[in-house]
Amino acid sequence: MTLRPIFAFALLSLFIACKVDPAVRLPRASDAPKTMLWAWERREDLRFIDPSTTGVAFLAMTLTLEGNAVRREPRRQPLEVPDGTYLIAVIRIETSKATDRRPALGDSQIDETVELAHEALSGPNVRGIQIDFDATLSERPFYRKLMSALRSGLPTGTPLTMTALASWCVGDRWLQEMDVDEAVPMAFVMGADADRIRSFIRAENDWTEPLCRASYGLSINEAPLTGLKPDRRVFYFNDEAWRAGDLENLYYP
Repeated sequence: MTLRPIFAFALLSLFIACKVDPAVRLPRASDAPKTMLWAWERREDLRFIDPSTTGVAFLAMTLTLEGNAVRREPRRQPLEVPDGTYLIAVIRIETSKATDRRPALGDSQIDETVELAHEALSGPNVRGIQIDFDATLSERPFYRKLMSALRSGLPTGTPLTMTALASWCVGDRWLQEMDVDEAVPMAFVMGADADRIRSFIRAENDWTEPLCRASYGLSINEAPLTGLKPDRRVFYFNDEAWRAGDLENLYYP
């Protein structure tokens, strides 16, 4: 028996093992700056940033789903940024927990949310939409259907991203069914998972969910994470209004 067939089989096996599964959903390329600041519902004067290196993902509205309705709370606080700043409109979605107002999670609520996303996208310099929804297990089918409707309902080429609980990015593959450009892993305020995920990252592991591998969501109010992968976009959160001096706390390499 010669070694040539065995060697050829070994090479073929290695090729198959290393080949990227075409069915795996990967992050899409983005022209957003590598540094993004989340600007939540408070007065934010960000005229001190350099728009050539830094963008802003601002809370545009909060939508509460209750019954068959979508209750909209628009941003009420002013946001000031330099001309030409790359902006992402963040839409926060919440669901009523009151027994008599549990959301129907129906098609009409999806249609209304898509319409409101169009409204958020119409602002000056708004380049994309980011959905922030801490969906429970039972709400995930609705969330998937919503993101599919947003993808088809928004103008072609519109960046569509989502935030993701850090636990969703380690071992939970349900995000593969989300038609988004990327899922931003929120590696802060991680609750009961904090120690486990910090240890996971500190050991220089990468997220097991491919859609989470283009960026990090970090807080300047928590101890810096070590073991982060290089060359990724970072969305920074601040518990308070941003000040110029806070930029010194953006610790990502």
